[in-house]
Amino acid sequence: MNPCIVYLAQNTPKDLQYGRDSRSMLEKSLELLYKNYNDQFLHDILIFHEGDFAQRDQDEVRAGRMEIQFHKIQFEIPDFLNPKEIPEKWDGLFGMGHRHMIRFYSLQVFDILKELGYDWFFRMDDDSFIHSKIDYNLFQFMEDNSYEYGYRVDIKEPERTSFGFSEMILAYLKAERIKPQNFLENFDASTKVNSEYFGFKGRIKKQIVAFINGLSEKINHDLNNWPPATEWNRMGFYNNFFITRVGFWHQPEVQSLIHHFDRTGGIYKYRWNDLIFQTAVVQIFLPESKVHKFIDWTYEHATFKNNKLDWGGIYPGKGDEINPAVEAFRKEFGKEKIENSF
Repeated sequence: MNPCIVYLAQNTPKDLQYGRDSRSMLEKSLELLYKNYNDQFLHDILIFHEGDFAQRDQDEVRAGRMEIQFHKIQFEIPDFLNPKEIPEKWDGLFGMGHRHMIRFYSLQVFDILKELGYDWFFRMDDDSFIHSKIDYNLFQFMEDNSYEYGYRVDIKEPERTSFGFSEMILAYLKAERIKPQNFLENFDASTKVNSEYFGFKGRIKKQIVAFINGLSEKINHDLNNWPPATEWNRMGFYNNFFITRVGFWHQPEVQSLIHHFDRTGGIYKYRWNDLIFQTAVVQIFLPESKVHKFIDWTYEHATFKNNKLDWGGIYPGKGDEINPAVEAFRKEFGKEKIENSF
């Protein structure tokens, strides 16, 4: 096994997207990562950047920790897309750098790590903070239990960043005659169903509910019976932390879907992101027995606007609910996480 930890970072006291001090957050993330995990296991840490970390900056961030490597990467809009169709800022907010990041974690990182000889990795963002001691090797745990993908938090993606995505995925599955493992279970007919739609007009509500309860199982065994795409519930893996085997992403059927997704241009034109795409890929090609949710350590990833919690939060590990970081977060922001995080 040759694992690593991956960051995609900026060397700036005020990033263009959120105005955050990215450099300071990166240093805090690394300090907590070493304190609570990597001092024991000493995995390679790869920090990808666009050339804004000079050698002096790299030495300061590395602070003598020789596991940390810096890799320069050049981002550009793929040449099969028409630049005239791509807004400089999607929805007036998300710039090109943000969408380059999406493509990096949807496509490029798997090829880069394979070329570098790594077979496992987990992702950390500059604002990803591990607040609990993890005294076991995460990669060995995944391999020993035959897991292919692991995550820490479930979250519901906003509708405005998902328009058209589920329709695209369903169209691909239908055209390719792919029977997904459990992706279709993310279509909650119960959220929008009415009795007339399903031909139950005039019958009691519990008959409708009974029908809905059997819908997911039925469509997973019948390629010709598909849910309306508008019923997708947008639940996904909050993938600012995820851990995975690189080889899974290089299976031919997975690569085919990755490149189909890339060629749609949805990353740059519609801001279809790596969270919803990774979730779809995992749920299409991996049985639930190959996916693991970590619940035993406290993790923080939060987005703030005007010093108010806007997205994400801090997620206490089981048995670690009185962690000082949790108490401090709750005291400052009045809650641990936004309401539609789980």
